[in-house]
Amino acid sequence: MTEPWFDEIDLDPGSPWLRMATRQLGARPWLVLDDRRADELGLKRRLLAERHDEVFAVQPGVESVGAAVKELILTDLEEQGATIGDGAAHVVHPLDQAGRLVQEDLCVLRRDVDGWVLAGASLCFPSRWRLADKLGRSLADVHDPVDGYREVLAGRVDQMLDRLSRRVVWRRNWFIHPNGALFQPERPVSDPVVAAERCGTGLFCRSERQTLRRLDGFDGRWALFTIRIQQTQLGTFLAGGDRRQRFARFLVEADPAVIRHRGISRHQALELEMAQTRGWLELRR
Repeated sequence: MTEPWFDEIDLDPGSPWLRMATRQLGARPWLVLDDRRADELGLKRRLLAERHDEVFAVQPGVESVGAAVKELILTDLEEQGATIGDGAAHVVHPLDQAGRLVQEDLCVLRRDVDGWVLAGASLCFPSRWRLADKLGRSLADVHDPVDGYREVLAGRVDQMLDRLSRRVVWRRNWFIHPNGALFQPERPVSDPVVAAERCGTGLFCRSERQTLRRLDGFDGRWALFTIRIQQTQLGTFLAGGDRRQRFARFLVEADPAVIRHRGISRHQALELEMAQTRGWLELRR
């Protein structure tokens, strides 16, 4: 089944990966609701019950900011006609309450003298990073595993956040992982290589739909960063349109550094090329 977000994945082999590529949200929804909502909110509740300190943390003084985030989310959900339960009534912090209402993860950013820092988050579906390692650190520090971020993008991102208006901006990235779990805090030294005949079902296209918006009423010093994980088996992603052909071209023509950044090692790329050649990227068990 083709999902709307499939067509937002940039498979152009010439596209640089180290770029902001933010766009105005326009008529697109800010929060994305789909048929996975009940399951994903249920998983959030379990993670927050069993591993709360791993998936929620804030610095002091984030209460009023969390309340503003919660109000934004409640307004958006009501406008979309979403059912809003009271399962978070027992939760004390408003940012924690807000995170339980949406499939997105929520990160609040604060402008300090030296730049923007991560001041708090409800982060149940991390893509290979731990909140405890990043809380209170600059965005350059948060993105340290990304080669070249500090040198190329750190200053641009801070400037973009400084200029952020009431209009919401968004961007999307994507990776290929051999793990379909939503909760992925560990960054492995290397991923296992999935054999060609299993690439369709053993590899997953994992994408982050990210949005940024200024939080009004705080003198431009606070912003909200949302991360919505959307993923599917690679065979499902490549099944429609010309995505299989474009993905094959990406593997052949993209810079090796770009391919590695997408999570595809040299050995995995060879298995994918074999799978393409032999027609093994359909969903085979």
